[in-house]
Amino acid sequence: MTTNDLRDLLRATAAEGSNAVDLAEDAVATRIRHRRTRSRRLAIGGAALTAAVVIAGTTWAVNTGGEQSPPAAKHSTVPPRLVQSDFDGPSGMEAALQTTLTADANGCVRAGQSDVTLVWPRDYTVRGDSKSFEILDGTNKVVARSGTLLTIGGGGADHFMDTWTGRDCATRGDIWMVGGISAAR
Repeated sequence: MTTNDLRDLLRATAAEGSNAVDLAEDAVATRIRHRRTRSRRLAIGGAALTAAVVIAGTTWAVNTGGEQSPPAAKHSTVPPRLVQSDFDGPSGMEAALQTTLTADANGCVRAGQSDVTLVWPRDYTVRGDSKSFEILDGTNKVVARSGTLLTIGGGGADHFMDTWTGRDCATRGDIWMVGGISAAR
């Protein structure tokens, strides 16, 4: 133990407001070790935080090409859109899918947060924005709303057909041909 270590310990003890200083060599050595360990941990944590900030900044610059995005208030939401089949009416299949409707980052209407691709009849449309939207049937009657727990009749399909719209909304998950829709019970 050096004189500097002892001085540092006495200063730290005084700063902590303690009137008593334990000068037993073992106690002093233990306190010095604890202080050094804490200092090393803080230094390592600071270095890790600095590295994380540099990596995040570099990733942002690479992904955006160095361009700044507009302020959040000016961001427009992506309009929701449907994958539509080449049939005018709902599927005649009678399985049931209980879910809420959401729109992903690309605006594709999904069954909750799942990878299920919903395939709507050709004459169905969507109105609203990606946060709050409604699905309308061929007569412009609202048949579903985002965020509402629904039971969607229909059933699965084996593969995505070339005659359907919204191929870019298809995922590697299941395909669900939409049938009758009702509020979940």
